[in-house]
Amino acid sequence: MFPELPRHGERGLMYAYPEGLIMLIGVLAVKCKEKTYVGIHRLSTRYWQDLCGHEVTLPPISESQLRERLKKICFEPGTGAGYIYQIFSPDYLR
Repeated sequence: MFPELPRHGERGLMYAYPEGLIMLIGVLAVKCKEKTYVGIHRLSTRYWQDLCGHEVTLPPISESQLRERLKKICFEPGTGAGYIYQIFSPDYLR
């Protein structure tokens, strides 16, 4: 769906977080009215097990990688998750 991002530097192992998980974190941020990337990262680590379930057995995503991935899907804190309207029409969501 989206191209993989190159990683900056040699900090730890490279993990492949599913794009759907990143989108779900964006939806959670909108629901919780979180307006900063740091706050979104705090939310994601707080609810990591609930977000991932049994399907993703990876450690929580780093704040910088989450910020990069959210920017890649054109998510801006404090606004609605615009990518939802790319998937579902506004009429469908009513």
